Amino acid sequence: MGVWKVGVGVCLFLLICGSVPALGAAPSAFTMSAGQHNVLDGGDGSTAGAEGIFAPRKFHFLPKRVPALAPVGGLLVASRGSLYVYGGFRLDIPLGERWVATPGFAAGIFHRGSGQNLGGLLEFRSSIELAYQLSDSTRLGLSLSHISNGGLYDNNPGTESLVLVWSAGFKGHVLSSRPGGDTHGR
Repeated sequence: MGVWKVGVGVCLFLLICGSVPALGAAPSAFTMSAGQHNVLDGGDGSTAGAEGIFAPRKFHFLPKRVPALAPVGGLLVASRGSLYVYGGFRLDIPLGERWVATPGFAAGIFHRGSGQNLGGLLEFRSSIELAYQLSDSTRLGLSLSHISNGGLYDNNPGTESLVLVWSAGFKGHVLSSRPGGDTHGR
């Protein structure tokens, strides 16, 4: 096993351990999404997902300038039976009074089903979401995500999805994008 793969393995271990919230912690919000799979290559079916979002927190092993990140855990399914289960982080960036941009990164396990061969079991997901704050506890937005193995395997085609995303905070938690507003019950 090369140094590159060992380094990726160590980073993956830290990502997963850091994204798993304290035992017994409940998500502060969740998302549901639906849209088009493989969107940049003409689309080959639909996709849907759900994600639990936990309260943002500082990770002391990261540089001080890195803001609090929200751990997430999620599941994506595609119409051809593909399944992706992941853990990672997201960061809300307010864009004025009602808009919020949310980049995210995750690592997870991929099951092909009868869908596209992404190269292997371990896959990484990067995403960017632009959402409109409907109320203090709900958002509606669009998310573009990319899933690939980052070159870990010989086959690395990657895939992109464009989905409509609805997010809601659980009772007592808000999803505020307003300057000075509370985010995820922080």
